[in-house]
Amino acid sequence: MASLGLTADQIEQFDRDGYLVLPRELSAETVKTLFNETKQLLTDFSLENHPMTKFSTDETAHIGDDYFLKSSENISFFFEQDAFSDKGDLVKSKETAINKIGHALHNLNDNFHEVSINDRNRAIARSLGFKDAQVLQSMIICKQPEIGGEVPSHQDSVFLYTDPPSAVGFWYALEDCSTENGALSFVPGSHKWAPIAKRMVRADCLNKGTTFISIDEVECPREPSKEEFVLAECPAGTLVLIHGSILHKSEKNTSLKSRYAYTFHVIEGTAKYDTLNWLQVPITGGNNFTHLYEE
Repeated sequence: MASLGLTADQIEQFDRDGYLVLPRELSAETVKTLFNETKQLLTDFSLENHPMTKFSTDETAHIGDDYFLKSSENISFFFEQDAFSDKGDLVKSKETAINKIGHALHNLNDNFHEVSINDRNRAIARSLGFKDAQVLQSMIICKQPEIGGEVPSHQDSVFLYTDPPSAVGFWYALEDCSTENGALSFVPGSHKWAPIAKRMVRADCLNKGTTFISIDEVECPREPSKEEFVLAECPAGTLVLIHGSILHKSEKNTSLKSRYAYTFHVIEGTAKYDTLNWLQVPITGGNNFTHLYEE
């Protein structure tokens, strides 16, 4: 792993494109450790008393149950929608039915803590201009074989809103990512013309699910054409830095190979993060997030 921050050319590229692909960021040994840890988490979690919460990227049906809202301080497991039959029966093994695991891996799991809170990421955050970098919403995205759901075009700052918007995603490939298994695609430069016009919030500021609200006097950006998206295929061990305003997506995984990735977000602690946001630490309301520069 590199020990310094981003180069001037890398900073310029991130500012221009809104994302930055950094191959070989994790060693093969670290990738293997995180991959095996993911497998172990999937093996060890129990279906007993699990609410069988499904993760949906459809804004009209986005999850927001109690299990989801409490995941900000836990390691929670969310199912793929296509892991169930029309009658609601689980038709995949639990190990191949999970969409994602989150959202406090960076605090509760030693292996994922180590790859999240370290000198390299502090240096990257400083390179990007963060004054008080705070880490939140860590998760493993499994993108399971055959059923790994499509993620439509979106902006991360919609889900982790600060005023002004400040989120940056740190996205690590734990397997090779290709067209076949649902690699990320980006609209380069869209962070410069696509403002954050809505945000996902807790309904009524309480534990009553989630909804989306418009941001006053901000016009929704146009939906980009298919041709504007650029595929970001990458090998395992790659880090992709993702500006919170860039439009990006991934297609459904119809292959026989999974596409495991580990991701967390950094926000600016000097920006306003309010109690409308779905993710609160503690879950009763607050922004007691992990301070990247303090450890």
